[in-house]
Amino acid sequence: MANQELRQGINNITLVGVVKEHNLKLNKDKDGNYINGSIVVKTGEFSEIEMGVFVGEKTKDKSKTKKVFEVFQKFIDGEYLTLASCKNDEDRESVAKVRVYGSKDFTPHFKEDIFKVKDTGEVKTKIKIDLGFGNISVDNSINEKDYKAEFEVEMYVTSVKEETKKDEETGRVVVSGWTPVYGGKVIPMEVIAGTIVDDDGEEVNFAEDVLNQIEEGMTIDVWGEINYQSIITKTSKGGGLGKAKVEEHKEYINDLIIVGADIQEDEEKEFEMELIKKAKIERDTTIENTKNEEKKEDKKGTGVKGSSASGDKPKRERPKF
Repeated sequence: MANQELRQGINNITLVGVVKEHNLKLNKDKDGNYINGSIVVKTGEFSEIEMGVFVGEKTKDKSKTKKVFEVFQKFIDGEYLTLASCKNDEDRESVAKVRVYGSKDFTPHFKEDIFKVKDTGEVKTKIKIDLGFGNISVDNSINEKDYKAEFEVEMYVTSVKEETKKDEETGRVVVSGWTPVYGGKVIPMEVIAGTIVDDDGEEVNFAEDVLNQIEEGMTIDVWGEINYQSIITKTSKGGGLGKAKVEEHKEYINDLIIVGADIQEDEEKEFEMELIKKAKIERDTTIENTKNEEKKEDKKGTGVKGSSASGDKPKRERPKF
């Protein structure tokens, strides 16, 4: 490839659901008012998606207030209710339901936070969801059956392997790699393929398709569902005398489940291995510099289709990472 710059990959998120809670604050700096913090959107019975927010008040020409700013201001003012702010059953009927969306490069997206833990000094990284320059709208006509948390990303693939838990294969396949983001940086991505139901209602072993077709060095476009869940189960124990003991068990799931994929066959559009490597080295340097910081700096923000694959892996050799 002749390209000397790492192009930004597809990195889109769409959420539809009810707002569980928010941690939004109105602040001001030399450029004017802004709102930052996070909002939690409940997209299923156990699915809760936290999204980072940083939105300035005015449009670029300073002539108007941004609509997205006005939406968040109404949450801060209590005009839009959340599940956490409900005081009675009547309030629950009025909780704000939202659509979070974007277009082209102005979309909610995955981002990576690199930070030092204050108490231990340990450096950690975390993939988070950020509104960026995306949009949010309140629409209380939304039905629960329409709730969703979907994503689409482009990746440079570094590994494809069968998933194992407790030394047993799960039947799923894990694809790992890097997604180029704004500024020539890369963030690590890991997606999972399992069994899907196609447009005809038939079950398809999509994991097997992925394992047979996708390999290291490829550039792929994948899409699917954000499966972030916090599942709480309660069980009763004993109670022969007096009250039974209730035990609570929490299970956390953070999976990106793909339901479809395309392999990039145009060499001019593939991510170049050497540029990916260079961006990864810069990320490693950022992590090392963060380790060496004396103290943690404050930050302003927190910041379906079916399978398209079948048959054997393409024969064209690609550079390995």
